[in-house]
Amino acid sequence: MREENEALFVRAASGDLQAVAGIATQYGPDLFRLARCLLNSYEEARDAVADIIARLCADPGIIPSGLSRSWLMRVTYNHCVDLLRRRKTLQRLLPKIYDRTAVRPQPGPEQTALKTAEQVSVRQAVAGLPEQERAIVFLRYYQGLSYAEIAAVLGIPGPTVGTRLHRAREKLRKRLDHF
Repeated sequence: MREENEALFVRAASGDLQAVAGIATQYGPDLFRLARCLLNSYEEARDAVADIIARLCADPGIIPSGLSRSWLMRVTYNHCVDLLRRRKTLQRLLPKIYDRTAVRPQPGPEQTALKTAEQVSVRQAVAGLPEQERAIVFLRYYQGLSYAEIAAVLGIPGPTVGTRLHRAREKLRKRLDHF
């Protein structure tokens, strides 16, 4: 699968618009979730991802061959941060993390109420973390990126990812000790 993804990026970098469309189809949902979390707006996230995909279609030569998901996440992250800087709202970087949509069995009313309260508490606790720690928590636990991928997305050393993630977990543990 990894070889197929790398081949897709190599084809896209050489100007194959079908490969760019394949990248958009395969990675678009991940890019959208990251953009939505960063921008805190469905519409702005949709527009941001559309801008990124349009740019890839217009100039596929900007796609480095051999890179994949982490490069796209980095491009999305940078694009969203640029949008936030223009709006001068970096304080709102990664405010609330939205529930992932997954098919689950229907819980009872008590379970639903408890789970909803827990999710709200977790979202609020994560939103209260410093900017970099929020980004790391989101990328690790909601996007499933490895430490190396997170380091590449955020442009920080790998060991820093582990340190900041540890600090963030400790802060979350203290804030959420009642659950």
